[in-house]
Amino acid sequence: MSIAARFSRLVTSPIKHHIYLSRSHDVAVNLSIEHYLFQKSHPASTILFLYVNKPCVVIGTNQNPWFEVNHALIRRNTVDSSPRHDGSLATIQNSIKVLRRRSGGGTVFHDLGNVNFSVIFQLPDRVINYKHAEMVVRAIRKTNPRARVNHRHDIVLDPGPLLKKNNWPDPENTHRTAYASGNGELEPRKISGSAGKASGQRGLHHGTCLLASPNLTSISEYLRSPAAPYLFTKATPSVPSPVANIISPDSPSPTTSILQQQIINAFIQMYNIDTTNIALPQQSTTTLTSNENCASGTLDSSLLEIPEIRSGHDELQSPEWLYEQKREFTLSSHPHKADPRLRPPLPNWFPPSARVYIVIKTGLITSSTISISSDPAIAASEAESIDAVIKNTRIIKVDSFRKLLGGNVFFEGEEQQRDIYRVGAWLDWILLGHSINL
Repeated sequence: MSIAARFSRLVTSPIKHHIYLSRSHDVAVNLSIEHYLFQKSHPASTILFLYVNKPCVVIGTNQNPWFEVNHALIRRNTVDSSPRHDGSLATIQNSIKVLRRRSGGGTVFHDLGNVNFSVIFQLPDRVINYKHAEMVVRAIRKTNPRARVNHRHDIVLDPGPLLKKNNWPDPENTHRTAYASGNGELEPRKISGSAGKASGQRGLHHGTCLLASPNLTSISEYLRSPAAPYLFTKATPSVPSPVANIISPDSPSPTTSILQQQIINAFIQMYNIDTTNIALPQQSTTTLTSNENCASGTLDSSLLEIPEIRSGHDELQSPEWLYEQKREFTLSSHPHKADPRLRPPLPNWFPPSARVYIVIKTGLITSSTISISSDPAIAASEAESIDAVIKNTRIIKVDSFRKLLGGNVFFEGEEQQRDIYRVGAWLDWILLGHSINL
């Protein structure tokens, strides 16, 4: 029997506890395995699933990718990806995927120095229980005692000096540490975000652990969209936080494999799991073992043989899933009644009299008002002509707004053609992540 067939049988069995580790570093594979576990596992079971992804950006299910992600930077750059086994960093260039997951929460950056955990469990009264963040803190404290859970169920490091001994909390308290925190330089550093979802009797809580990301200083750049100041959306925004690696000058330097084993041990201890005759997951080989109370295994991309995992994998990688969600948003170059916020200065090459206002829903341009003339009557005619060209256009099907707008017969003069071309170049930068090339 294949690994995929055995895995399917184990997941749907009434075995109470499951521990799985993925050897795949493909974010679409790992999120699809996670979703399969969430949908297909026995309602009374509790599952731990661990994985490490190649460099990627993952947005929440209720988020706007144009608002959250610097598409121009992602198209232009590659990143450092891999911590060496001794804790030092190897420089390997990799392209970056952008995907939308199926749970809420904010946008996160993954790389090979980042351990991802997921716990799937029986859900009482449809209330997500974030107690597993406390479990992960217990594992992280084997490496860094500064870790704790904050009020948002994220895991942070307290960066300040050691407190006086009479102010130390109980060592079992996962919400306080013996180190100072506060504002400014003492602001806690985020090492793990959390997200969750619920369906029927099942709950899922998953998160990240920044162990030794070589991209720590550039994460905020990838997650800072230059389009955001021009977008008005009701999608869930990310909450920016200062970040840090778990590994620090005053802590040991474990590999991702060691941290995974520490999380597995914390899970076993938390649920008092009998692991007799069980081979705990290891990165070195793909295996599946089980006893009456626990199933355990190391998984890989061969699970794509399972139709539901294959279809989930393909859906996650589709531009339709990423960009064509139902929430409406507007893009506007200047303040207007519904969105009076001040905008950043437009590029000096942007035509001074040009105005852009676009309504987008399900990735489709539903209406627009785009003009370049300072004369209101002419501007209205221009807007009507352009709207006729771009209305009902799917953004993922646009190769270039410069070509789309520049081909409009309404703009025949050389100066008009130049100005509408530059408006198109600005839209290419904002919506398609193209480099500015006038």
